[in-house]
Order: sequence, then C-alpha cells, then structure tokens
Amino acid sequence: MLRDIRKNKIFSRRAMMLGVSQGFLGSALLLRLGYLQLLKHEEYSIKSDNNSINPIITPAPRGTVFDRYGIPLTENKTNFRLLLYLNRKRDFSDVINRLAQILDLSEEKRQSLLLKVQNAKRKNVISLIDSLDYNDLAKVESFSHTLSGVNIESGGVRHYLYPRETAHFLGYVSLPSDKEIDENEPALFMHPDFRVGKSGVEKSFDESLRGKYGVKYMEVDVRENPIRILSSEGAQQGTKLDLTIDFELQKYVTRRIENLVASVVVMNVKSGEILAYASSPSFDPNQFVEGISKDYWQELNQDRRKPLSNKPISALYPPGSPFKLMVAAAALEAGANPLQRVTCNGTYTFGKRVFHCWEKKGHGSLNLSDAIMHSCNVYFFTLATKIGYEKISQMAQRFGYGQKVDISLYGSKSGFVPTDEWQRKYFKRPWSGGDTLNSAIGQGSLLATPIQMALVAARIANGGIPIKPYLVRNHNVSKQFEELQSTPLVKDAHIKIIQQGMNRVMNEPGGTAYGKRIAQEGYEMAGKTGTSQVISKREDEMSAYEKKNLANHGLFIGFAPVHDPKFAISVVVEHGGSGSASAAPVAHDIMTMLQGLPTSSS
Repeated sequence: MLRDIRKNKIFSRRAMMLGVSQGFLGSALLLRLGYLQLLKHEEYSIKSDNNSINPIITPAPRGTVFDRYGIPLTENKTNFRLLLYLNRKRDFSDVINRLAQILDLSEEKRQSLLLKVQNAKRKNVISLIDSLDYNDLAKVESFSHTLSGVNIESGGVRHYLYPRETAHFLGYVSLPSDKEIDENEPALFMHPDFRVGKSGVEKSFDESLRGKYGVKYMEVDVRENPIRILSSEGAQQGTKLDLTIDFELQKYVTRRIENLVASVVVMNVKSGEILAYASSPSFDPNQFVEGISKDYWQELNQDRRKPLSNKPISALYPPGSPFKLMVAAAALEAGANPLQRVTCNGTYTFGKRVFHCWEKKGHGSLNLSDAIMHSCNVYFFTLATKIGYEKISQMAQRFGYGQKVDISLYGSKSGFVPTDEWQRKYFKRPWSGGDTLNSAIGQGSLLATPIQMALVAARIANGGIPIKPYLVRNHNVSKQFEELQSTPLVKDAHIKIIQQGMNRVMNEPGGTAYGKRIAQEGYEMAGKTGTSQVISKREDEMSAYEKKNLANHGLFIGFAPVHDPKFAISVVVEHGGSGSASAAPVAHDIMTMLQGLPTSSS
C-alpha cells in the first residue's frame, strides 16, 4: 500500500513537471508566433515577396533624332524577343536542346544559344532570339509548357531609317561592355533590351537619349520562372534631338560621293550650323544594334577604304594649296602690298635647293590676287620667305588649323601646325627656310581635318567672324554671329582681297577651277583647289603602281553665293589627283543643288 502511495506521488510529480514544461514550451511557442506575426510581420513579408516577386527594370524608348526640318532619322521598332530567365542552380542545356528541336535550329545556332547562357555572367534574364517571326512565335507558344524559364515578350529596338546617309554623325547603339556595366547602373544594364551609344550623337548624348527606365514586378515560382506581371511603372522616353543637318542635302551629298573615298562638310557661314556631313564609304549601323556578325565585322575591318573612319573629324591630310590663303592673310597683316608683283618662271631657288611651281613653264608676273587665282607656288614661296613662318603659323591657328573642332562627336582630331620647338624635339634640328617653303604650300608636316578646312572657308566667307560649328541645334546659338561681329580675325580689307582671289579661281578664265564654276548669275561660287601629297614625288615621276595606289588627294574649299556668302564647303577626295579634277566637280554639284538650281541628276 505504502509502495503504491509512493509511486503515485512520483507519477504526480513527474506529471506536474511535464505539464509545466509543456506549458512553458507552449507559452514560448505562442510568444514566438506572436512575435513573428505581430512584430516581424513586415520584415518577413518583404522577404517572402522577394522570393516570389522579381522586380525587372524596363529600359525607356530612346529619344528620336530629327533633322533640321523635323524629318525623323531614327525610330524604335517593336519586336518579339525570346527571353530566358536564369536560375544559377540549373543547367539550361536541356531547354536549349528542346528549343533547337522546336525551331529546327542548326547546330551552329544551338551552340550560339548555349554560349549566350554561359556568358550571361551577372544577368538574370537574357534574350535568346531578338526578333521572332510569327511562325516561330506560334511554335514556341504551342510548346511553352515544355520550355521552363522561357518567355516571349515584346521589346523595342533602335532602327536607323537612313543608315548609309547618317552613319557617321548619328553613330549607333549596341550591347554594353562589362566596363560600361560597372561604370553605370548594373541592374539597368542587365536587361536584354538595353543598349548604349557607341559612337556619334548616340554616344555623345547617350544619357539624355536613354530617358527614364520603368519597373515591372513579376511573380515567379520556386524556380524563378515567370508566372504573371503584378504591376508596372511605365518608362519615360528619352529626350529628342534636333540636328542642324538638312537631310535632303545630306542624301544628295551621300549619293554624289558614294563611289569615292571622300568626305564633305557643308556649313552655314553665319551661324556655324553643319548642313551636310558625309564620309564615304559608309556602313550600316543597324548591323551593330543586336550585336554585329563576325562576317560583317571582318568585311568592315578588311576594307582598305576604311568605312568606319569618321573622315570629316578624324582623317588627317596635308591641307595643300588652300593653306596659301593663310600665307596671304598673314602677309597682309604684316603689311605686305597686295599689288606688288612677283615673277614666276616655274622654279624658286633657296640656298642650294630648287623648289618647283606646279606650272612647269611658270606663271609670269603676278600680284596677290593673281597668285591665289592661279595657285602659284613661287609667289607664296616668296611671300613666306619675306614674312617668316611664325606669322603664318599664328594666322593658321587663328583661323582654326591645329585646333580641335568640337561638334559633339567623339574622335575629333586637332590636326597639326608644326613649330620650331616640335621639330627640335622630334627631328633634332631647328626649323629651316626649306620647312617654311613646304609649309607655305600646305605640305610638309602640316595636317588638317576636312571639318577644319570647312571652318576656314566659312570664316573667310563671313568676313573673318570666328563662328563655332555645331551639329545639335541650340536656340541660343543664333545670337553667336551678332555677338562676334566686333571681333573679326583680320581686317575686312584683307579678307576682301582673299575673297576676290577665290572668286577669280572659279569665275575667271585661267582660274584653277574655272571649268567647274556655277554660271548662273547671282549663284556663283568662290573657292580654292588643292592637291595633298601622299608621297613626295611629282606625278610625272611616279610609277604606274604609285599613280594607282599612292596618287595625291584632291582638295577643295569654297563658299557661295559670292556676292552674299551663305554656305561654305570642304571636299576631300582620297587619291583623286588634283583638286580641280576630283574635288571641285563634287563641290560644284552640291552647291548647285543647295542653292536650288537644276543639277545634272535633276
């Protein structure tokens, strides 16, 4: 009996301890549940949403680029993309293989898709196929239940409406590099629709053209496959750009030089607006938008004519005879008499060296205006020797030689105006009289870009006003001409002498470009032809190979109309020979069209 009582006490004690323990554990559990439900609800709700909801950034449509008259030069085309949402713990080769079967893809294409997945790195979504046609779209939709992680979405793609005509100043967009991703907003750059400007105004104004991105919130399953879009915040399209380009003129210029290796810049002489900007041969920027093919990239890079070269701002040439106008301006400022005559018999002796005029028999007796008209080397040799190279180089830089021309495009080069200091540093000898003579006719170490030559022509045409060229319209720039009128580069009387000589080049029998004049009264063009040496040989000394592959470049600068200049032009034709034979005809046709006159192609 006593033993039973003792057993009951032990059982009751243990039951009580178990009950207390259970009560304590139950209370702790209730407290924990209350803590999680009441105090930590928001935190864990967010974590839960993060596991089931993926925010996806959507790039904004890029801003449209227009010409000066509102003609759109770009557009954003809608297309259907095949997207793959990535899960790092999963092997997607089975999905790619299945997709290849459904779409009947080649082995090369299948391997390409696998490579895209492998190279995705930090991306959580990639575009497998950028433009699905309707047949493939239907096939993927039919078998979508077998393609885990694959989704079809509409997207936007940049399209250049006139690729050949606008490639070099518009540039192009393409996929961002790893460096560009790291330097910007990585989350934004991960989206397969996102592109960055790589050249031209697309690069210079990339940030404003991008606009403001949107966000859509996608519900996903445990494997991060998309289920549905819960909500979205719309993107805001990028800022539009209005260019100074006259597209109808641009189209004509591009077609006029399409069979040449050449560049053309046309500028408003009073405002600095660039009306036409062409580099030939051109290329198709649309090929870069979705990632350029290996074949097209090789084709562009192996083309010896360098279609990717933005010639107006980056190609460098000896400026040739147009540089004689700088010698004339420097001499006039130094007090030279423009009526003083020099006799040219075809050669000029300096020390033990003999320098030649391009006209073997000589030009006879000339004053300054005559010398410009006939482009007489001997006259400018004489003038340069008299005033010295320093005055010439200073005048050249004043007009724009050796100065980088900023028109909001990357890759602009400054050209080169040599100095005594430079020559001593790199050639270990001082500047000599022979160097001055070579420079006086635009040869030697002098280098200029086509846009610099156009700027010089514009500044001569407008009376020496130092206008600044620009490509993207700015409504405040219209005041530039009036503000600068009080600061001409040289005296008006001196500019008029140079203008007169350029007029005679085109419009007086014997002028070097008389055969390419615009005969219609009131529309005449003034100009200066030039020949830029590729090798230091006269043409009659060249071999047949040299004449074909190393022929001189033809140059021309000019303005029109003569009586009230409005437009300036520079034309460079690589290996075109003389400027009068190759560049002047191009300038004639362009200035004829620009002034509304009938052209040979009308």
